[in-house]
Amino acid sequence: MRTSSPAGVPVSVVERISLVLETFNGAGPFTLAQVTSRTGLPRSSVHRLLEQLTNTGWLARSPEQTYELGVKAYEMGQAALNQNRLLRGARPIMQAFAHRTGLTIQLAVVSRGDTVYLAKVNGRASGPTPTAVGQRIPAHLTAVGKAQLAFAGESGHRPISGELRRSGGGAPVRRTPQSMTTEAQLADDLAAVRDRGAAFDRGEAFTGLGCVGVSLGPPDHIYGNLAGISVCAPVTSLDYRTLVGPVRVAAREIWDRCVAADLASH
Repeated sequence: MRTSSPAGVPVSVVERISLVLETFNGAGPFTLAQVTSRTGLPRSSVHRLLEQLTNTGWLARSPEQTYELGVKAYEMGQAALNQNRLLRGARPIMQAFAHRTGLTIQLAVVSRGDTVYLAKVNGRASGPTPTAVGQRIPAHLTAVGKAQLAFAGESGHRPISGELRRSGGGAPVRRTPQSMTTEAQLADDLAAVRDRGAAFDRGEAFTGLGCVGVSLGPPDHIYGNLAGISVCAPVTSLDYRTLVGPVRVAAREIWDRCVAADLASH
Protein backbone atom coordinates (compact mmCIF):
# COMPACT_ATOMS: atom_id res chain seq x y z
CA MET A 1 0.00 0.00 0.00
CA ARG A 2 1.35 3.41 -0.97
CA THR A 3 1.81 5.65 2.06
CA SER A 4 3.35 8.69 0.38
CA SER A 5 2.32 10.93 -2.46
CA PRO A 6 4.63 11.38 -5.45
CA ALA A 7 5.90 14.57 -3.80
CA GLY A 8 6.90 12.61 -0.70
CA VAL A 9 4.07 13.86 1.54
CA PRO A 10 2.76 10.97 3.68
CA VAL A 11 -0.85 10.07 3.05
CA SER A 12 -1.45 7.46 5.76
CA VAL A 13 -3.02 8.71 8.97
CA VAL A 14 -0.33 7.10 11.14
CA GLU A 15 2.49 8.73 9.17
CA ARG A 16 0.82 12.13 9.34
CA ILE A 17 0.27 11.87 13.08
CA SER A 18 3.88 10.79 13.54
CA LEU A 19 5.11 13.70 11.41
CA VAL A 20 3.13 16.21 13.46
CA LEU A 21 4.30 14.79 16.81
CA GLU A 22 7.94 14.64 15.69
CA THR A 23 7.74 18.36 14.96
CA PHE A 24 7.67 18.93 18.72
CA ASN A 25 10.73 16.76 19.45
CA GLY A 26 13.02 19.14 21.32
CA ALA A 27 11.18 22.22 20.06
CA GLY A 28 8.02 24.26 20.44
CA PRO A 29 5.54 25.53 21.33
CA PHE A 30 4.33 26.15 17.78
CA THR A 31 1.37 27.81 16.13
CA LEU A 32 -0.77 26.14 13.49
CA ALA A 33 1.11 28.03 10.79
CA GLN A 34 4.48 26.91 12.14
CA VAL A 35 3.47 23.24 12.30
CA THR A 36 2.07 23.49 8.77
CA SER A 37 5.33 24.98 7.53
CA ARG A 38 7.50 22.40 9.31
CA THR A 39 5.51 19.34 8.20
CA GLY A 40 4.63 20.38 4.65
CA LEU A 41 1.12 19.00 5.15
CA PRO A 42 -2.03 20.84 4.06
CA ARG A 43 -3.14 23.43 6.61
CA SER A 44 -6.61 21.85 6.95
CA SER A 45 -5.07 18.45 7.69
CA VAL A 46 -2.68 19.93 10.25
CA HIS A 47 -5.50 21.78 11.99
CA ARG A 48 -7.60 18.63 12.20
CA LEU A 49 -4.70 16.53 13.53
CA LEU A 50 -3.71 19.18 16.09
CA GLU A 51 -7.25 19.29 17.42
CA GLN A 52 -7.52 15.50 17.62
CA LEU A 53 -4.12 15.17 19.33
CA THR A 54 -5.09 17.90 21.79
CA ASN A 55 -8.40 16.24 22.61
CA THR A 56 -6.62 12.94 23.34
CA GLY A 57 -3.89 14.52 25.48
CA TRP A 58 -0.93 14.02 23.15
CA LEU A 59 -0.68 17.79 22.71
CA ALA A 60 -1.67 20.76 24.85
CA ARG A 61 -3.01 24.09 23.52
CA SER A 62 -2.29 27.39 25.26
CA PRO A 63 -4.65 30.40 25.42
CA GLU A 64 -2.36 32.00 22.83
CA GLN A 65 -3.28 29.16 20.43
CA THR A 66 0.14 27.52 20.45
CA TYR A 67 0.68 23.79 20.80
CA GLU A 68 3.20 21.70 22.72
CA LEU A 69 3.57 18.10 23.89
CA GLY A 70 0.85 17.09 26.34
CA VAL A 71 0.52 14.85 29.35
CA LYS A 72 -0.07 11.70 27.29
CA ALA A 73 3.27 12.13 25.52
CA TYR A 74 5.09 12.40 28.84
CA GLU A 75 3.24 9.40 30.24
CA MET A 76 4.12 7.19 27.28
CA GLY A 77 7.70 8.42 27.19
CA GLN A 78 8.18 7.53 30.84
CA ALA A 79 6.50 4.16 30.31
CA ALA A 80 8.90 3.40 27.45
CA LEU A 81 11.88 4.21 29.67
CA ASN A 82 10.60 2.09 32.54
CA GLN A 83 9.87 -0.91 30.32
CA ASN A 84 13.17 -0.85 28.43
CA ARG A 85 15.25 -3.86 29.56
CA LEU A 86 18.41 -2.35 28.11
CA LEU A 87 17.99 0.73 30.28
CA ARG A 88 17.36 -1.35 33.39
CA GLY A 89 20.55 -3.29 32.77
CA ALA A 90 22.63 -0.27 31.85
CA ARG A 91 21.75 2.27 34.53
CA PRO A 92 23.59 0.64 37.50
CA ILE A 93 26.73 0.13 35.41
CA MET A 94 26.61 3.69 34.10
CA GLN A 95 26.11 5.17 37.56
CA ALA A 96 29.02 3.16 38.97
CA PHE A 97 31.27 4.19 36.07
CA ALA A 98 30.45 7.90 36.41
CA HIS A 99 31.00 7.77 40.17
CA ARG A 100 34.31 5.91 39.84
CA THR A 101 35.83 7.95 37.00
CA GLY A 102 34.06 11.29 37.25
CA LEU A 103 33.28 11.08 33.52
CA THR A 104 29.90 11.45 31.88
CA ILE A 105 28.60 8.25 30.28
CA GLN A 106 25.77 7.90 27.75
CA LEU A 107 23.67 5.09 26.29
CA ALA A 108 22.41 5.49 22.73
CA VAL A 109 20.99 3.75 19.67
CA VAL A 110 21.19 4.60 15.97
CA SER A 111 17.83 5.36 14.38
CA ARG A 112 17.33 6.56 10.79
CA GLY A 113 20.89 7.79 10.52
CA ASP A 114 20.93 9.57 13.89
CA THR A 115 22.35 8.82 17.30
CA VAL A 116 19.46 8.96 19.79
CA TYR A 117 20.46 9.18 23.46
CA LEU A 118 18.48 6.92 25.81
CA ALA A 119 20.24 7.62 29.09
CA LYS A 120 22.97 9.85 30.50
CA VAL A 121 24.78 9.92 33.84
CA ASN A 122 26.81 13.07 34.46
CA GLY A 123 30.30 12.82 35.91
CA ARG A 124 31.75 15.52 38.11
CA ALA A 125 35.01 15.77 36.12
CA SER A 126 33.39 16.15 32.69
CA GLY A 127 31.70 19.45 33.39
CA PRO A 128 28.57 20.52 31.48
CA THR A 129 27.94 18.53 28.31
CA PRO A 130 25.43 19.56 25.61
CA THR A 131 23.85 16.16 24.90
CA ALA A 132 20.47 15.25 26.35
CA VAL A 133 18.22 12.20 26.60
CA GLY A 134 16.03 12.02 23.50
CA GLN A 135 18.34 14.23 21.47
CA ARG A 136 19.20 13.28 17.88
CA ILE A 137 22.67 13.90 16.40
CA PRO A 138 23.88 12.59 13.01
CA ALA A 139 25.39 9.20 13.84
CA HIS A 140 28.60 9.66 11.87
CA LEU A 141 29.52 12.62 14.09
CA THR A 142 29.29 10.80 17.44
CA ALA A 143 31.56 8.16 18.92
CA VAL A 144 28.69 5.96 20.02
CA GLY A 145 27.08 6.26 16.59
CA LYS A 146 30.29 5.43 14.73
CA ALA A 147 30.83 2.42 17.01
CA GLN A 148 27.56 1.00 15.66
CA LEU A 149 28.01 2.16 12.06
CA ALA A 150 31.36 0.37 11.91
CA PHE A 151 29.75 -3.03 12.42
CA ALA A 152 26.43 -2.43 10.64
CA GLY A 153 25.35 -5.34 8.50
CA GLU A 154 27.68 -7.90 10.09
CA SER A 155 24.93 -9.71 11.98
CA GLY A 156 22.18 -9.68 9.39
CA HIS A 157 20.96 -6.21 10.37
CA ARG A 158 20.43 -3.83 7.49
CA PRO A 159 23.42 -1.54 6.90
CA ILE A 160 23.02 1.81 8.62
CA SER A 161 25.71 3.55 6.59
CA GLY A 162 23.29 4.07 3.69
CA GLU A 163 21.17 6.33 5.91
CA LEU A 164 23.86 8.87 6.76
CA ARG A 165 22.63 12.40 7.31
CA ARG A 166 23.73 14.42 4.31
CA SER A 167 23.91 18.09 3.45
CA GLY A 168 22.18 19.66 0.47
CA GLY A 169 25.18 18.81 -1.67
CA GLY A 170 25.08 15.12 -0.73
CA ALA A 171 28.13 15.17 1.56
CA PRO A 172 27.87 13.97 5.17
CA VAL A 173 26.38 16.62 7.46
CA ARG A 174 28.98 18.82 9.15
CA ARG A 175 28.50 20.51 12.53
CA THR A 176 31.99 21.67 13.54
CA PRO A 177 35.35 22.30 11.82
CA GLN A 178 36.42 18.82 13.02
CA SER A 179 33.49 17.02 11.35
CA MET A 180 34.34 14.64 8.53
CA THR A 181 33.17 15.92 5.16
CA THR A 182 33.73 13.02 2.75
CA GLU A 183 32.71 9.38 2.46
CA ALA A 184 36.39 8.40 2.19
CA GLN A 185 37.21 10.03 5.54
CA LEU A 186 34.30 8.24 7.18
CA ALA A 187 35.27 4.88 5.66
CA ASP A 188 38.82 5.23 7.00
CA ASP A 189 37.53 6.21 10.43
CA LEU A 190 35.12 3.26 10.60
CA ALA A 191 37.92 0.89 9.59
CA ALA A 192 39.97 2.24 12.51
CA VAL A 193 36.98 1.64 14.81
CA ARG A 194 36.90 -2.01 13.79
CA ASP A 195 40.64 -2.35 14.39
CA ARG A 196 40.66 -0.85 17.90
CA GLY A 197 37.15 -1.89 18.98
CA ALA A 198 36.19 1.67 19.91
CA ALA A 199 35.26 4.92 18.20
CA PHE A 200 36.57 8.42 18.90
CA ASP A 201 34.84 11.78 18.55
CA ARG A 202 37.34 14.64 18.70
CA GLY A 203 34.91 17.54 18.70
CA GLU A 204 33.05 16.44 15.55
CA ALA A 205 29.55 16.78 17.00
CA PHE A 206 30.18 19.62 19.49
CA THR A 207 33.22 21.86 19.47
CA GLY A 208 35.53 21.00 22.35
CA LEU A 209 33.69 17.84 23.42
CA GLY A 210 35.45 14.50 23.02
CA CYS A 211 33.99 11.00 23.37
CA VAL A 212 35.04 7.36 23.35
CA GLY A 213 32.29 5.00 22.22
CA VAL A 214 31.80 1.24 21.90
CA SER A 215 29.00 -1.00 20.67
CA LEU A 216 27.16 -3.28 23.07
CA GLY A 217 27.35 -6.97 22.35
CA PRO A 218 29.27 -8.90 19.69
CA PRO A 219 28.42 -7.77 16.15
CA ASP A 220 27.80 -11.33 15.01
CA HIS A 221 25.09 -11.92 17.63
CA ILE A 222 21.46 -11.51 16.61
CA TYR A 223 20.98 -9.00 19.45
CA GLY A 224 24.40 -7.40 19.10
CA ASN A 225 25.30 -3.93 17.84
CA LEU A 226 21.85 -2.51 18.55
CA ALA A 227 23.05 0.04 21.08
CA GLY A 228 26.26 1.51 22.46
CA ILE A 229 27.76 3.61 25.22
CA SER A 230 30.13 6.55 25.14
CA VAL A 231 32.16 8.45 27.69
CA CYS A 232 32.67 12.16 27.15
CA ALA A 233 34.67 15.08 28.52
CA PRO A 234 36.45 18.14 27.12
CA VAL A 235 38.78 17.15 24.27
CA THR A 236 41.76 18.65 26.08
CA SER A 237 41.30 16.42 29.14
CA LEU A 238 40.22 13.16 27.52
CA ASP A 239 42.79 10.36 27.35
CA TYR A 240 41.26 8.48 24.44
CA ARG A 241 43.35 5.33 24.22
CA THR A 242 43.55 4.79 27.97
CA LEU A 243 39.75 4.87 28.17
CA VAL A 244 39.14 2.22 25.48
CA GLY A 245 39.65 -0.67 27.92
CA PRO A 246 37.45 0.63 30.75
CA VAL A 247 34.64 1.62 28.38
CA ARG A 248 34.70 -1.81 26.73
CA VAL A 249 34.56 -3.44 30.18
CA ALA A 250 31.52 -1.33 31.09
CA ALA A 251 29.86 -2.31 27.81
CA ARG A 252 30.50 -5.99 28.49
CA GLU A 253 29.02 -5.66 32.01
CA ILE A 254 25.87 -4.11 30.56
CA TRP A 255 25.68 -6.83 27.91
CA ASP A 256 26.07 -9.57 30.52
CA ARG A 257 23.31 -8.09 32.70
CA CYS A 258 20.95 -7.81 29.71
CA VAL A 259 21.65 -11.36 28.55
CA ALA A 260 21.15 -12.71 32.09
CA ALA A 261 17.85 -10.82 32.44
CA ASP A 262 16.71 -12.07 29.04
CA LEU A 263 17.52 -15.67 29.90
CA ALA A 264 15.75 -15.36 33.25
CA SER A 265 12.56 -14.23 31.52
CA HIS A 266 12.34 -17.37 29.41
